[in-house]
Amino acid sequence: MYFPRKLKQDNSITGLIPALICLLIGAVIWVLIGPEEALISVAAFYILYAGFSFWIYLRTRNMSFLAASLWQLCCGIFLVTRPELPLFIVPDKKISGMVVVLLLAATVWLLYFLFTKRAKWKGREVFELASMAIEPLPDGFTERPRPAGSISYTRDELMGFAAFLSCNLVAMPYYEGNSVVLVPVKMGDEFSYLLNREKFRQNRSWIAFDFHGNVTVNISRKDYLDYKAELSFDQLCVNFGKLFIQFMEYYRKGEAERILNKLNELGLGLTS
Repeated sequence: MYFPRKLKQDNSITGLIPALICLLIGAVIWVLIGPEEALISVAAFYILYAGFSFWIYLRTRNMSFLAASLWQLCCGIFLVTRPELPLFIVPDKKISGMVVVLLLAATVWLLYFLFTKRAKWKGREVFELASMAIEPLPDGFTERPRPAGSISYTRDELMGFAAFLSCNLVAMPYYEGNSVVLVPVKMGDEFSYLLNREKFRQNRSWIAFDFHGNVTVNISRKDYLDYKAELSFDQLCVNFGKLFIQFMEYYRKGEAERILNKLNELGLGLTS
């Protein structure tokens, strides 16, 4: 099903930056030192980045990052155990074969997460859904949080809901004294969020659920200007609140998968 897009086109290449850096480092070392050293440096980059991917997995509990970490680690080990490299330790053939099997298995596992969109940050889908049925109507941007309704839930349900959204890359939670603040993260913004969470929250939109059932919405100027046309700001805030209240209702009924189905129905690309 086709839905008209309200957001501007995403031309970010942020997700490709690690791969580009790796290729650049390998190319420079190849030219300045030699091919063997270049291969070893690329392998070292893969192994180090595997640690970073594992750290993201610990932060989000999204299994695609565990798959990515295993794939990157296997790639790095595979490269440095090539028989043509002058390393001090020549691995046993059985070990080399095991590394190849693990690499192939990790590749299939990672591709599964990529093509099922389980490795995709879904912030753009959230903003698109919140803007549906809103006509262009400039009524003024306001940099202040707005009440967006209320819903009944227990504290455990709220914590489970936040963990579900984090695990599926829908929104990342902040746990405050009497509330949970959810920050939708778009593809391309994930590094900014993960590496500097506090600054990221200051410049992005969020939805807060307090322990009394009240929901508050804050739309940032940056995210508001990411829409192609000026939308009714009041209606956008209302829609954001309704959207996440509906998500919470799905979760409380044991229908959390409907959240992902609703987001995936938009048909946005794997990298947008």
